[in-house]
Formats: sequence, C-alpha cells, structure tokens
Amino acid sequence: MFQYLTVRTKRLYVQALAALATNSYFLAPYLKYLPCPSLNCYACPLAVFACPIGSLQHFVIIGLFPFLLLGLLALVGSVVGRWSCGYICPFGLFQDLLAKARRRKLSLPGWMTYGRYVSLAVVTLAIPAVFNEPWFCKLCPAGTLEAGIPIVGAALFKVKVLGHYSQFLGMVGWMFHLKLALLALTVLAAVYVKRPFCRILCPLGAIFGLFNKVSILQLSVDRGCDPSRADCRKVCPVDIDIRKDPSSPDCVRCLQCLSCPGVSSSFTKGKP
Repeated sequence: MFQYLTVRTKRLYVQALAALATNSYFLAPYLKYLPCPSLNCYACPLAVFACPIGSLQHFVIIGLFPFLLLGLLALVGSVVGRWSCGYICPFGLFQDLLAKARRRKLSLPGWMTYGRYVSLAVVTLAIPAVFNEPWFCKLCPAGTLEAGIPIVGAALFKVKVLGHYSQFLGMVGWMFHLKLALLALTVLAAVYVKRPFCRILCPLGAIFGLFNKVSILQLSVDRGCDPSRADCRKVCPVDIDIRKDPSSPDCVRCLQCLSCPGVSSSFTKGKP
C-alpha cells in the first residue's frame, strides 16, 4: 500500500505539472500549432499546443493526410502506449480529482468501453468528413471546461462589469447550453464511475490503446502470486484488474498496480 501511495502521489504531481505546461500561455505563440499527446482544447485561452483530435478533424475536413500528427501519435503510442492518458492529460486529471468525491464506485459493463472506438470512427472521422464540421470538438466536454466556460465567463465580465461590448456573447445559444449539459453529465458520471469519459468516449484513448500490446513499456504478471493479497481493481483509476490482461487497451499505464503482488513494468518490446 505504501508503494501505491507513493506512485499515486508522484503521478498527481506529474499530472499537475503537465496541465500547467500545456496551459501556460506564454509559449503559445511558438507552439500553438503543434499537437500535444493529450486531450487539451486548442481554443483554451491558456493552451500552448493544439489538440490532436481537433487537428485530426481539421485534416479530415480539408482532405489532407496528417503525416506529422499521426507520426507523433504513433511514436508516443509505440513507446509508452496509453501512458500519456494516465500522466499528462488535463481532462484525465480532472476526472481523477472528481473520483475522490466518493469512495464507492459503480462498475461499467465491458461493452461500453467500445464506445471510444465509435467516437473515433463516427464522431471524429466520418461525420466531419461528410458535414465538414468538427463535431467532436463541438460536443467535447473538455473543450467546454477549458475553452467554452472561460471565454463566455470573460465575455460576461467584460459586458456586465466593465460595460464593454463583447462579440462572444452573441455566439451563446442552444449549442453552448448543450455543451454545458454534456459537461454536467460527465462531471456527475465521474463522481460515481472512474474516468467515464476516458473509458467510453475519448477517441485519443482509442488510438493510444491500440498500442498497449506492442509498446516498449509493458506490464507483466507473475501468475504464481496469490491474487487475494491485493485488490488491483481498487487501485486502478479505470477500474480494471490488470492481472487478467496486462496489455489491455483500457489500461492508462498509471503504474499504480505495481503495488499488487506479481505486477511489474519494464521497457521491452511488446508482443504483437
């Protein structure tokens, strides 16, 4: 348990530093058009990098192949799998913090985790290709939290307090209220279910999860250890028992399961 607390504490520090680094504002003029390997909204006033899912939709809409973007995602995925989901994604950190609000969690049926592949194939790729609109970005709760609310909040302050005109208030309509409702549902779900957005809807998690079996960073399990000595599922932020499948695409490589008997990590070539 001490080892679990140490890993969890260190991971929290890394998550916080990553959130600050990707939303530090001052480097934005130089790096704003480079995608980062985490779900961080490009429209956020403090965002330094571009969101990889927003960038992917952009290339789908204009009909160009995103060589740099897919190369970056493949490089990160082939080395560490979904590690960036567990350590550097700001919206993942947000859900982890919400999960602390309640100890008893509800379990999701396994079939729901396929939702993120539907999100990737349909909402991120197919619909933007047909309608030429980045619909995942329009509905993304991370975008609402990081960009929509700050932008509209700043506009309200400018108009109501300072008495100045703001064009952004004229853009507030049914779509913004729908985005707020989706964010509210995500927040409510994250209190009762561990990382629901990451497990069910995140297209970036779907991409990185495909690399878990072949990435250099691998988890291994000693089958001879007594499984009753620790509850691996309890310490997992995505509610899986890593001993059943160390290469599971659901695993975010948080490494908190290293506190479980027989679970270890290494940088070796994964098995296809």
